[in-house]
Amino acid sequence: MSVRTMAVAQNASVQVGDAVALIKGVGKNLRRKERRSRIEQIRASLGLSDSQRTPMPGESLRDFYRRTNMYWQMAAHEHTQHTGKELRKDGFDLAEARYRELKPILDELALLEAEQKAEEAEGPETSAKKRGKKKTRN
Repeated sequence: MSVRTMAVAQNASVQVGDAVALIKGVGKNLRRKERRSRIEQIRASLGLSDSQRTPMPGESLRDFYRRTNMYWQMAAHEHTQHTGKELRKDGFDLAEARYRELKPILDELALLEAEQKAEEAEGPETSAKKRGKKKTRN
């Protein structure tokens, strides 16, 4: 793995670590708006909106690389100047590093977002009931 690849992987590991900490415990006490905001911050900091750098839900490493191979080969070429088979290998190494680092966090984010949507679906009914009870007490 090249020095650039290792530096990118190390930086991403720090960001992924922060995201995992939020998802696995720190975020449990957050209110809905705070949690939604934090999810968006995680997505932005990890660059998850870039479809060329982010695996799709349920996508295998093979499918991810097949879909994005030109991006990864161009990124590898900028730093190594390799061509042919070496370039494809370097590109795959970059894609694999990104996939391996993001896959667990993407799976956790998908679960968190599903929980968020479920809470939002039942949330307005609960709030209306609480307001109704307060008004009838007076």
